[in-house]
Amino acid sequence: EKFSRNVRARYDAVQTTDENERHWANADGLSAKSACSPAVRKKFRDRARYEVDNNSYAKGIVRTLANHTIGTGPRLQVSLDNKETNAVVERKFRLWTERIGLAEKLRTMRMAWCVDGETFGLLINNPNLPGEVKLDLQVIEADQFATQTPWQAQALTDGILFDSYGNPSTYEKLKYHPGDSFSYNFNNSTQEPAASVIHLFSCDRPGQVRGVPQIGPALPLFAMKRRFTLATLAAAETAADFAAVMKTNSPAGN
Repeated sequence: EKFSRNVRARYDAVQTTDENERHWANADGLSAKSACSPAVRKKFRDRARYEVDNNSYAKGIVRTLANHTIGTGPRLQVSLDNKETNAVVERKFRLWTERIGLAEKLRTMRMAWCVDGETFGLLINNPNLPGEVKLDLQVIEADQFATQTPWQAQALTDGILFDSYGNPSTYEKLKYHPGDSFSYNFNNSTQEPAASVIHLFSCDRPGQVRGVPQIGPALPLFAMKRRFTLATLAAAETAADFAAVMKTNSPAGN
């Protein structure tokens, strides 16, 4: 005799109980663009920068990451048939990287990628560079790429204009950093072609166009680490304060 039975499967992870209700209270269904809104990214950056600047563990991790990733900088290896031409091209490339400080700039960009969540490099023509090649790399913080009309739909992409195929076509760059303490007109901006902009960030979700700090999940743990270190020191000092020496003239047996 054939019969059918309804199978009702349950997932433990989707059950809401008294024990896990507070843990999952902030879970939402926002899109990648909405979850990485300008306000969220600004607060994320501010807190990540503050923690890295004041936490020796976080600063050491970020610096080690940058140093191990970039090292002494990129080297060019040319594999043409003419060995003399290869040597000349490699030497000129090395001189160019030294003149613009490419290794230092790349290390800065790697640190900003980790702390700020993203970093920008702008390819510019620098007439003051010695030599024939005037190409230079200008490192710019993420705060300086932003849309000045937040009420428009472009605010979700914040500073990036895409074509109909989803490719970045133009970047809106503020002339001045919004965190500067000078009386600049921060609404002034320039439109930079996408071919001249290097935008580094970790794309963790489909549709994500701006980045969040890579050390973001560890920020609460870094804060706990600092509190634990200070609490341990305070406990040791408190224990030392109660140390004392006692003398008595009574016999040892008493």
